[in-house]
Amino acid sequence: MPLLEVWVTAIVTMVLLLPLQLLIRRLRLPKLPIQMATLAILSWAVVRTLPLILLPAHYRAWISTIDELMFSYLGIRMALWGFLELPAALRLRKEPAQILLQLLMLGGGIVATVIVVQEQARFNLVSLVTTSAVLTAMLGLAAQEPLKDLFAGLELQFDDVFSVGDFLDLGDGTMGVVVSINWRDTCLKDVTGALVVVPNTKVTEVVVRNYVAFGAMGNRFSLGLDYSLPPSRARHLLLEVLHKHPHVLENPPPAVRVQAFADSAITYDIIAFQPPGNFGDMLDLRSELLEQIWFSLERTGQSVPYPVRELREKRTVLDAGHPDQRGLDQRRALLIRNPLFGDLSEEEMLQLARNTRCLRFAPGEVVVREGNRGDSLFQVVQGMVEVLKNQEEEEPFQVACLKPGDVFGEMSMLAGSQRSATVRALDECLLLEVSRTSLGPLLLQNPPLMDRLAHLVSKRRGELEGMEREKVKQHENQLLKRMKQLFETLTL
Repeated sequence: MPLLEVWVTAIVTMVLLLPLQLLIRRLRLPKLPIQMATLAILSWAVVRTLPLILLPAHYRAWISTIDELMFSYLGIRMALWGFLELPAALRLRKEPAQILLQLLMLGGGIVATVIVVQEQARFNLVSLVTTSAVLTAMLGLAAQEPLKDLFAGLELQFDDVFSVGDFLDLGDGTMGVVVSINWRDTCLKDVTGALVVVPNTKVTEVVVRNYVAFGAMGNRFSLGLDYSLPPSRARHLLLEVLHKHPHVLENPPPAVRVQAFADSAITYDIIAFQPPGNFGDMLDLRSELLEQIWFSLERTGQSVPYPVRELREKRTVLDAGHPDQRGLDQRRALLIRNPLFGDLSEEEMLQLARNTRCLRFAPGEVVVREGNRGDSLFQVVQGMVEVLKNQEEEEPFQVACLKPGDVFGEMSMLAGSQRSATVRALDECLLLEVSRTSLGPLLLQNPPLMDRLAHLVSKRRGELEGMEREKVKQHENQLLKRMKQLFETLTL
């Protein structure tokens, strides 16, 4: 074949491989061995254009052998692609293990090499290896460790204990997400983004902890709380924080257990389950939970204890956003700006202000959850909160954002109904809480106040939902009836 025709054929064939590769990628099929095909085509073109007649006969045989080997390897690789990888991509069969593909390619390549060298170069590789005792001993010694890793890799692949994407802990500080499993090593990506290469023999010798094998990842840690907080109340407080966090799964449910009575605190063992992920996801959830637990403890007048080594007066400097910075006069001023309580007398306002309190919430912490019973209303003092509505099998969507001065939760508090939406803090926020028990005595002493509250709440709801006047009046009557029943029970 003329030189020009050979190279034109080779170049055209290599160019046609590019759109084929793009088509394969667009169809999301396994990658073709384009590089191997390119090398085989170049080998063919070079062999066809070299002046082989000028070379000695034994040189010509070895050059032809290289050409035959390249196409043999390409044929084996294409067979693996067509019979194993392609059916798996089309979901006609289970995806083959990478180590199986590597072994088939290695075994096929060895057989092809022996046959091609025997036929083309008239050289018997099998006889060379078997008749040379020194070479056999060297190969045997050199293959000991690789063979151990090979069989360990086969064991890992066929036992199906873990797969690519699983988060593993090998027990010696080695943790990470499985990136690949080959015939020699298992590769992990750790929390710092580093690639950790672990020999397969080591993986099979240690206790491997697979965090995502059962579809949920357990996050376990300990926390010490003060002895003045009864264990039953402490467990209830911790469980409430766990249940409110959106990334904590309901099934399996979180658990809090008393672990030990330590020197300065009661230690609690906490376990929360989250969707499968990596070590960074575990650290993020643990950090958020600890932050929200701190704020929840603060709202109950508690704190995380610390060992005391000497007796001295403790002086606490409160930050500007601390709830205790809002005294009676400030809480009274906040209530005056509340549209529900603006018409109270001076004496009634002071009586209500004495029984209110300011609470602080962490960013992302749920204040009230949709579907729960509510016995308090809240007024935003600092920060912002978002109102979320649940959707079936979808993420909750944001209905509104509330800023300082806005009020929420009044319907649940006055009517004793379930919360109609979830309210979550967007940043660190301060809220004024008015409970049903603090408002009840005022309503019983001043019945017109109950009528006025029912009217204001119904009017506000009618404006938000675009209700007609008759429906607003009907809702007001129903609410007033429910309020009388609810608040009269407080005196029993």
